[in-house]
Amino acid sequence: MQTSGANAAASSLSLASLKTEDGLRVEVFTSLDAIDRERWDELAGPGAVVRSYDYLRAIAGAGINDCRYFYPVVFDADGRLLAHCCVYTITTDLLQILPPILQPAARALRRLWPRFLQVKITECASPHVIGHSFSLRSGFEPAPLLLALESAIDRIAALSGSPLLVVRDFRNDELPQVAPLLARGYHRVSNQPQARIPLRWKNYEHYLASMRSRYRKDLGRRLRRAAAQAQTVSLETSFAHRADTCAEQVRLSYERSQGIKREMLGPAYFRQLDEQLGERSSLLVVMQGERMVGHGVVLHDDTQLVATYSGRAAGPPDDIWFQLLDAAVRLGLERGLRYLNLGLGSYEAKSLMGAEVEALSCLTRSRYGLLNWLMRRVPHAMEPEIPHLHHIFHPAEGD
Repeated sequence: MQTSGANAAASSLSLASLKTEDGLRVEVFTSLDAIDRERWDELAGPGAVVRSYDYLRAIAGAGINDCRYFYPVVFDADGRLLAHCCVYTITTDLLQILPPILQPAARALRRLWPRFLQVKITECASPHVIGHSFSLRSGFEPAPLLLALESAIDRIAALSGSPLLVVRDFRNDELPQVAPLLARGYHRVSNQPQARIPLRWKNYEHYLASMRSRYRKDLGRRLRRAAAQAQTVSLETSFAHRADTCAEQVRLSYERSQGIKREMLGPAYFRQLDEQLGERSSLLVVMQGERMVGHGVVLHDDTQLVATYSGRAAGPPDDIWFQLLDAAVRLGLERGLRYLNLGLGSYEAKSLMGAEVEALSCLTRSRYGLLNWLMRRVPHAMEPEIPHLHHIFHPAEGD
């Protein structure tokens, strides 16, 4: 582990080393340049692209919103690296997650107080995707490692003037592991659920054959309609040259979206993913003749394909979204992966491709009573009423 550059960067924020009663030492790095790539990735493991050194380095260089990134690392007395995570601060408009009955009053207050409910949040997570950020060395008691990392998260929040801490995202089976954080005053709230497709078929033909007839015909009709409009999908493993177009298409999609809006992407996001991740990041590109009309970014590791941001050009949707999902399913099956992770929202439409919905939770804590009151109501604001989900497969396939 290289520490000389990190100590200088850390001292500028008074992020001195922290020592715990268990004899552990926590260093908070403000740049990945100060951290050895191989040691970071050895602990993160090969099945965690969104916790990998290259992904985090790409995100740090992407210039997303007003984000600042920090990397707490836990060592034992012998200097062994036992745990690490990624923490970042980001200003968030909490008005978007208020219950609808409270939003008119909040907007009225904002006319008098423009930054009302504009809160700098300190988050511990895999940044800008779904997934937690904790990497803990096996064979060691997890509670002391988690509490050591939390002491760094708390310090970052205090020095950043951030009143709200959010540690996310945990599936139900992962919650027992992070239970020690409840002793630090955190409480569990529901995030929106995750949509993902278990890729349990041996190939794409098997995937289609497993569908009920009406859904297979519906997908075929959408794909034929797109083909009739000369729309084709290709996979590009080098895509920095498309960064400006991708950023503009994401911006247009944000304008059309009715959901929660936070991360604003620029061209640097796409250039950095291409440069830093290499073949572990790809771009699905939808072309109509010579014109690029849509795209979707996908990441992959040993077990999963992660769909991140997508966008399309102005005009009617023309089944672009289903083309992208179909191409992602094909890609995941070709690579022998176990899951296609599709993120949050659009649950009914994603279920038409076979997605299942899985609950996610966050742990939150605030230094202010008002925000604690608000976050206790977040489960009702963030946990949407899931629309009808289509069960598209024959019973033998898990219907």
